[in-house]
Amino acid sequence: MDFRFYFIYMLEGRVKRATDSNADFDFRFTETKKGLKAVITPKRPITVNKFYIECDYKYPDGARFFANGFQSWTDTREFVKTDKMDGLGRIGKSLFGRTMGIDYVGDYNFVNEEKTTGIFHSHGIAYIRNGDKLDFYGSVTDRTGYTIIYADMNKNKLAFSKDIEGIIIEKPYEVLNIYHTTGSYDKVFDEYFEKIGVKPLTDEKIKGYTSWYNYYEKINEEVILRDLEALSKHRDKVNLYQLDDGYETAVGDWFSVDKKKFPHGLKYIADAIHEKGFKAGIWLAPFGAHRKSKLAKEHPDWLVTHPSGQIVPVGHNWGGFFALDIYNEDARNYIKSVFNEIFNVWGFDMVKLDFLYAAAVVPMHGKTRGEIAYDSIELLRECVGDKPILACGVQQLPCFGKVEYMRIGADMSLGWPHNFLRKRMHREDVSTPNAIGNSIYRRCFNGRAFLCDPDVFLLRRTNIKFTPEQQALLAQFIKLFGSVLLMSDNIDDYDDKQLETFNHVLADDDTQLVSVVEENSIVTVDYTENGENKQLKFNIKDGTIY
Repeated sequence: MDFRFYFIYMLEGRVKRATDSNADFDFRFTETKKGLKAVITPKRPITVNKFYIECDYKYPDGARFFANGFQSWTDTREFVKTDKMDGLGRIGKSLFGRTMGIDYVGDYNFVNEEKTTGIFHSHGIAYIRNGDKLDFYGSVTDRTGYTIIYADMNKNKLAFSKDIEGIIIEKPYEVLNIYHTTGSYDKVFDEYFEKIGVKPLTDEKIKGYTSWYNYYEKINEEVILRDLEALSKHRDKVNLYQLDDGYETAVGDWFSVDKKKFPHGLKYIADAIHEKGFKAGIWLAPFGAHRKSKLAKEHPDWLVTHPSGQIVPVGHNWGGFFALDIYNEDARNYIKSVFNEIFNVWGFDMVKLDFLYAAAVVPMHGKTRGEIAYDSIELLRECVGDKPILACGVQQLPCFGKVEYMRIGADMSLGWPHNFLRKRMHREDVSTPNAIGNSIYRRCFNGRAFLCDPDVFLLRRTNIKFTPEQQALLAQFIKLFGSVLLMSDNIDDYDDKQLETFNHVLADDDTQLVSVVEENSIVTVDYTENGENKQLKFNIKDGTIY
């Protein structure tokens, strides 16, 4: 291919543009059958503004471009030329959204919004699919900065960019390292993960309970122990019981357990879970600090700030929250002390770590967002040791081979259609269609990078808008696409039919995906179960079952 190089940088207070080596730097670009590599060697320190390379690319008729979303919750799917990629919704763009930092949940501050059909971008990996053949491109590492792959199917162009804005380079700097291969779906992903040397840390599936999708933050000791007692009657199918958000007095104040909700504390809960024969899991957002938390009020110097010194809001959850600066030594020590409490005092066995994107929302300390994201995951791995991590709300590539389990989609809602309000938030917001779609299109990660969490299956008949038929379909879907199989119901409320479905989802059946096809929002999943051919067919947008 004939690649064109574009580089914008600052030197001695002047913005400069270049398309080749010059008096300020040398540019070396290498293209092989298996990849692309670009290195910039400055002749004096250069401040980077923008870098990308572009080539002509003839998209076949009917071709599909796979766009991997920025983080766990970002919608991820294949696009055709007539599709338009969503951007930040109206609420996210509003004064409320900006004040709360909704724009920092995704890539809205460093990737241009696609305003027309046929133009898309993907993070870290991408492919162009023509029938059963994939033309695959994948970043070998995003530690130096996020790799963003652009497709312009209108002008027949393909481009590769690196999010390295603002860093100063003084020595040879690898700005791009892309692995390229072609072939079938499994072939290209097998080759890619072999190339980057990544393998999953475990093959053990999680099966059990999480409190979130029934009670949300309205949990207490009575509810948790009641549902635990109910589930313990089926302990042969279950290995984990997870306490989710709602036990703390404020996000960030993890040592401050709500005594009204949990009068006996959390060691009492972990001990009760262990007595029933389950591993005890607990949720936290280790980089988060509620605006009104004691942590944020007493230690504003621990928080991520703009260069101006203003604290960066990173999301609207809980009424708004900030992020801890992982390079602040006191903040790091606090994070480490929290995990010591969770494991060595309370006695939990596993952590679900959420809102992890927050650590890397802005470049700082001379580091790119990508480098910060990698450093943040390595800090968590250091804190957690050999205990399993279920990561959520986080960029995918920094977690390859570093966490045991990964949420790969948005939170499920308690009904199917994506409602009016949610569509106006952002690409990462709660959405059953997006959760399902991400499970389909990120199935390539399951058993290659980590074990995938497609989110919960829910079988209860109250406090829910799914039909029983949709619940059964989703339960089977979760079984096929996930290695984390959790529900949030009081199992004592199940009738015989619900209990049969529950047992089926958690059974160790031999299930194999044969083909997965989405066409005009109709998903057809052909699979085998214990040697028997079966099929799921449904409308991903509204939940109609065929």
